[in-house]
Amino acid sequence: MSGRSLVVAWAALLTTACGGITETPVTVDRYAALSLVSRSAPGGAARGSATLIFFRALTQAVPNSARQQADQCVLSGLDTLRLPTRGELRHAATPAFTVAGSAIPLAYNDTLVRYQAPVVTYRAGDQAQLTLPADAAFFPAATIAVRLAEPLLPGPVTAPAVGQPLALSWNGTSDPSASVALSLRYANPPSSPYANEQVYCLLRDDGVQELPAVLLANFYGSPAATRSVQFSRWRTNEVLPDARSLLHIATSFDTVVTIR
Repeated sequence: MSGRSLVVAWAALLTTACGGITETPVTVDRYAALSLVSRSAPGGAARGSATLIFFRALTQAVPNSARQQADQCVLSGLDTLRLPTRGELRHAATPAFTVAGSAIPLAYNDTLVRYQAPVVTYRAGDQAQLTLPADAAFFPAATIAVRLAEPLLPGPVTAPAVGQPLALSWNGTSDPSASVALSLRYANPPSSPYANEQVYCLLRDDGVQELPAVLLANFYGSPAATRSVQFSRWRTNEVLPDARSLLHIATSFDTVVTIR
């Protein structure tokens, strides 16, 4: 999988460990991708930012949350470098973006060749919709919608004794269109001043997961100051407005818990 397919289509929705197990290959060559990444806000709401880009590419692998309903975990390095999401093309007309029926302006950024809404607030059950007017030179008219990722509330997390599994829980939705990405982060070797390794999982959003001891060998010895777990509930949708074009939308809600 190319770095562009993950960064562009998913817009840094998840960490970089094993995106390939969530994707559907497609053979179109014109793409529009909107992502909305959020965290908690007062009163049980979610607040995040939205980014929309247009680009051309050969066959890409497109993230699909509905396809990720079989729990899978791997060990991997942790890359904390975040590069800005860049597009390639500007749409001929201004896209229309709504959240819970209210219009959200998408401002165009010339430097990054992308549209962005820096503040988007919503509540559980709200839906986002993107409508693209036709651009005769690049992309056909299209509309797509997705139910936004609900706030994710983790249960208590306690570091296990050596040789014991790590039990994790959250307010699962049991929605087959949603998935949860989980990143257990720690230092390896223990002398590292920051987390540089992870157990990375893509899971059903059923609210429970136990990480077996066999995956935790390096976690046990990591200093408490470097140990954390990030939960990311995510949901996607995609449409093919014609034989050459794909419109993709992704939403995520991220929560980080420190493990002492």
